[in-house]
Amino acid sequence: MNTVTEGWALAWRLITGADPELVRITALSLQVSATACLIGALFGLLLGAWLAVARFPGHALAVWLVNTLLALPAVVVGLLVYLLLSRSGPLGELGILFTPSAMVVAQSVLVTPLIAALSRRLVMAALADGGDQLRSLGAGPLATALLMLVHDRMGVATVLLTAFARAIAEVGAVMIVGGNIAGVTRVMTTTIALETSKGDLALALALGIVLLAVVGAVNGAIGLLQWLATRPLSTAPPAKPRAVRRTPAPHTPAAAGTVPLIRLERATVRFGALVALDEASLTLHRGDRLVLVGANGSGKTTLLRLLHGLLPCEGRCERLPLRPEGRLPRAAMLFQRPFLLSLSVWRNVWVGLWLAGVPAAERSERCGLALARVGLLEHAERSARSLSGGQQQRLGLARAWALQPDILFLDEPTASLDPGAKNEIESLIEEVAHSGVTIVMSTHNLGQAKRLATRVAYLHAGRIVVERPVASFFDSDDLPPEAAQFLQGELGWYHVDPAQGPPPARGVPA
Repeated sequence: MNTVTEGWALAWRLITGADPELVRITALSLQVSATACLIGALFGLLLGAWLAVARFPGHALAVWLVNTLLALPAVVVGLLVYLLLSRSGPLGELGILFTPSAMVVAQSVLVTPLIAALSRRLVMAALADGGDQLRSLGAGPLATALLMLVHDRMGVATVLLTAFARAIAEVGAVMIVGGNIAGVTRVMTTTIALETSKGDLALALALGIVLLAVVGAVNGAIGLLQWLATRPLSTAPPAKPRAVRRTPAPHTPAAAGTVPLIRLERATVRFGALVALDEASLTLHRGDRLVLVGANGSGKTTLLRLLHGLLPCEGRCERLPLRPEGRLPRAAMLFQRPFLLSLSVWRNVWVGLWLAGVPAAERSERCGLALARVGLLEHAERSARSLSGGQQQRLGLARAWALQPDILFLDEPTASLDPGAKNEIESLIEEVAHSGVTIVMSTHNLGQAKRLATRVAYLHAGRIVVERPVASFFDSDDLPPEAAQFLQGELGWYHVDPAQGPPPARGVPA
C-alpha cells in the first residue's frame, strides 16, 4: 500500500514516463467518450433544435421527458443498456456486451438528453432575439433553429464540453456494461475506483491528473476557437462586384399609386386578450412611400409584420400580383435592431440569399453589389457583430436590398442612431425608393416622415385613424382629433381647432 506522498511521486513518474498502461487506459477513455459525444451531438442537437420550434400534440410531454432524462443516474443507464445487450435481451445477438462498443452505447444514451435539453434552451433564447428576422428572410422553422445553433456555436461548444465531461467522468454505466476488464474495457474512472479500493494510489492519482488535464485542454481549445472567431476570416480583399445584370424596376411617377400590391380589409391582430391591430383597412400601391407614425404601442410594428406576412390576422390581408410581371411581389424587412448572425459581414448577406432560394451562381455577385452600395464592401470579412450601430443597420439594409425586393418594410430604421448615421440611412432609403422599390416605414421622427414619405398613416390604439398624402397630412386643418393632438405634441406650431375639443381617452396596447 502506498502512502499519499509515495503515491504522488509514483504518479508523477507514470505520467512523465508515459507508462504504457496509463496511455492505453487514457486513449480508450478518450475514444469511448468522444465517440459517445459525437453520436449524442448528432441526435441531441437535431432533437433540441426540433423541440424548440416544433408544435404538435404531446410536445409538452416530449420536452418533459427530455428534461427528466437529464437527471437519469448513470447506473440506471448502465442497467438498461445491459438488459438490452445481454444474451437474453432484444439486442443480445449483437454480441457487444463487455466491449468498448457497449460503453459507447451507454454513454451516448447518457449524454443525448443533456445535449438535446441544453441546445433547445440555446435555440429558444436566440429565437427570442432574431427568430422573426430569419423567418422574414425565408427560413423555415427547422432551418431557423439550426442557424441559431450555428450563430451560438460557442454555446454549442460549451454544451458539448459539458456532455464530454459527464461522459468521461461517469463510472456506473461503463462499469456495468464494460466489466472493467484489464486491457479491454478499463477506462480512467473505473480504474481510479478499482485502484483506490485496492490502496494503489499511484495509478489512480496519475489518471486523475490526466483526466483533469484532458478536460482543461478541451476547455482551452474552446476558448481558442472563441478568440479565433473574433478575428477576420481572411486578409485578402473581397472580389470587386461585377456589373449588375438585373435592371431595377422602373419608377414611373405617372403610374405610382395605381397598381395595388397589398390590400387589408378590416384586419385584426390579437395577442391573447390584447387587440394590437383593430380592423385596419389599407391599400398599398406600387411606388408608394408609406410612413407609419404614432405613439409607442399604437400598432405600427404589428402592422408592418402583418403586411410582411409574419403575423396571422382576422379579416383580409391579400398580396396581389405585380403588373405587368404577373408574379407576387417580393418583400424584405429591416427591423429596428437587425439580428446579425455571428458570422462575417459577407456571410450574413450570403445566408439571407441562400434562405431566399437565390441560385448559388448569383449569390456572390449580389453580396458584393449590396455591400458596395451601403459602403461596407471593405469590411466584408469582419465579424458582423463588431460593426458600429450605424454599420450594423447598413448591413441589415444591404441584406434586405440584396434580395431585390419589390416592397421594403422598415421598422424605425434610424432609432438610437447618431445624426451622421441617421443621415446615411435616410440617403440609402431614398436610393432604394428611387430604384422602384415600394417603401413602408415606421418612425417617431415627423421631420423624417416629411422628407421620405409620399403618404402618411397615423395609428392610435391599434387603429389606423387617418391615412393621407404627406402634404395633406401635415398641412391640413381637418385631421381627426387624435392625429391633430399627436402632431401638436410633436410639432408645437401645429394648430388644433378648439371646436373639436380634446381627443377621447383610449387604452393603448403595449
